[in-house]
Amino acid sequence: MGQYIPVCLAEFFAVKALAFLAVGLIVYLYWSGIKEKRAQRQEREWLESKRRELRAKPADRPEGQ
Repeated sequence: MGQYIPVCLAEFFAVKALAFLAVGLIVYLYWSGIKEKRAQRQEREWLESKRRELRAKPADRPEGQ
């Protein structure tokens, strides 16, 4: 019986280590997805602001030019 305790403990810690790595990978992928969506939203907002500026510029020019 005593010889099985170190084997069980080693297996226990190996399973815990793999579970910790899996959770870390899932959190990293989730966070990178959030960052990518945030970057895409900022880019869309920037493009929209540039579009508004370009639409407003012809209205600022005097007629005849």
